[in-house]
Amino acid sequence: MPVNKQIVNAIKKSLSKFDFSNLEEKCTNEAQTRFVLIEPLLEVLGYSRIDDMATEINAGWGQKNDRADIGLIVKGKIPEIIVECKKHGKRLTDKEASQLNGYFINTKNSKFGILTSGLVWRFYFPNDSSKEMKLYDVPHVVINFEDLSEEDYDFLSKIHKNNIDLKELHEEAQDFFFLEGFAEALASELLDPSDDLVKALFNRMQGKRITDQIKVKIKSLINSTSIQTVLPKLMEEESKNGNIIITTAEELKIYHSVKTIILNSIKKVDASRISFRDQKNSFNILVDDNQKKLIAKITSSRNKYLIELNGNKYDANDIENIVAQKKILIDIATQHLS
Repeated sequence: MPVNKQIVNAIKKSLSKFDFSNLEEKCTNEAQTRFVLIEPLLEVLGYSRIDDMATEINAGWGQKNDRADIGLIVKGKIPEIIVECKKHGKRLTDKEASQLNGYFINTKNSKFGILTSGLVWRFYFPNDSSKEMKLYDVPHVVINFEDLSEEDYDFLSKIHKNNIDLKELHEEAQDFFFLEGFAEALASELLDPSDDLVKALFNRMQGKRITDQIKVKIKSLINSTSIQTVLPKLMEEESKNGNIIITTAEELKIYHSVKTIILNSIKKVDASRISFRDQKNSFNILVDDNQKKLIAKITSSRNKYLIELNGNKYDANDIENIVAQKKILIDIATQHLS
């Protein structure tokens, strides 16, 4: 689905005027979160509270009287997008996702579902490979309105009322989850090479006559040793073309050292809240995968690694150097984790 840049710019303009201040005071329960945050954000996406948002729609079965919070009307009069709302700041888990899935299953006209706690929005799409028309267990897209990337704006433009194409969104989601299985399929193929792969390699080697004996020998050459041998060449070529961001073992070592310091020093911290994003010019250690909650930035030059904390750079080539900055690390992490 093509991105509508005009709508992207309109969304950016509207959000630039949006008041995200004092949300803890304004959104003390689910109802307030809906009124102050969720419904206004849906209006930014072109959905009218009066004409396009059906509330408390029936999503029960049997004797149950469950109701989904919001049903978005794309065309006609019947809601096609289910929105399940939670209180601002509530951590969204599999339990809430399962609740959304139940509502989706029991509103037969629904095309996809949204689970949101106000700022964080998770978009779930149905799994076509499932016998039962239910949502995938994991979201197709997760957006935090406090930390929007250009890709996030592009996706928001695709679900805007004036631009949305439910069929194309569905197909994009199916393609996304299909391609998620690539790594497992590749591993299976390399562990037990098919005749097609052997023949393809034989042709690349400019072989003249393939025999059963040659097939067996080629299969035996497809192993971890040969893969490790060709990997540097592959990475070098991809790097030249600008198609790859290489996460180094040293960067991961620094990340795990920082994470261990934080988890051992601050009590009751959910380890999943500490994560990283590897970018072209830096390796960022974050809280809640939020660029505004940056703990440390790792940079390198000629195999020398530096850790940047509050704008100051320190040597990070040895664990001892990282531990030496423990106090600063804890102060920054505590601020972002609170």
